[in-house]
Amino acid sequence: MPKDKSRFAQTCILVLALILIVVAFALSAAGLFSPSWQVVDIREFRAEHHHGLWLDCTRAERHLAAVSRQFSEGQPLHCTYKFDYSASQVIDENIEDIDQNSAAGERWHKAVLGCMIISLLFASLALCSGLCAPCNGACAVIFSIFVFLALFMAVIGDGIFFFAAHRVDNRFVQGLVGTYEQTIGVAFYLHGAGTILFIFAFIISVVASYQILRKAELSNSLPLRELAPLYGSRVRETFS
Repeated sequence: MPKDKSRFAQTCILVLALILIVVAFALSAAGLFSPSWQVVDIREFRAEHHHGLWLDCTRAERHLAAVSRQFSEGQPLHCTYKFDYSASQVIDENIEDIDQNSAAGERWHKAVLGCMIISLLFASLALCSGLCAPCNGACAVIFSIFVFLALFMAVIGDGIFFFAAHRVDNRFVQGLVGTYEQTIGVAFYLHGAGTILFIFAFIISVVASYQILRKAELSNSLPLRELAPLYGSRVRETFS
């Protein structure tokens, strides 16, 4: 019974770590694909701009009138792929027209995007190794390492974005008439929630890996302990 209980507890801990990784992966991916990393309402253009890591989107203004407000809130976002060459050319022209202060041309978004993609890749590898962890102690160690790397890259990506987004040249957008402040959108908080879950997943994965390694060590040393009395009896018989 104690062995069954320990095996059940070990399985529950490992499954909990895998569930946390799956949920963290889903939240991080949702934030990554969302364009709402920075949101700014440019009133002179009557448009709300959503600046993502790989998409820039625009929505019609929603406070022109009481009747049109409900209509504009249901309007879809019109998005442009950042890495499209023709779109990049249009963005560069817009930057020149608005004193080179447009958020659409920020290059640091690529660094954040790269860190977060690598984080998701490590999380995928962690899931694969976590499924094999009960069968092999080495996979358990690799499982914890991959979870840590996923957490590390996610923290770096969130950190780069947070500090860069609060720089004056990135926080404020200069229009033709006025200056508008960008706010951090829901996509950052989604990815941040995924990063927090990666922290808990890493802690639980370390506990699960320790239990798996301890069980493997005990199972390897058990036959030697069983043979020790038998070996001693043969020695006595020889001397007698």
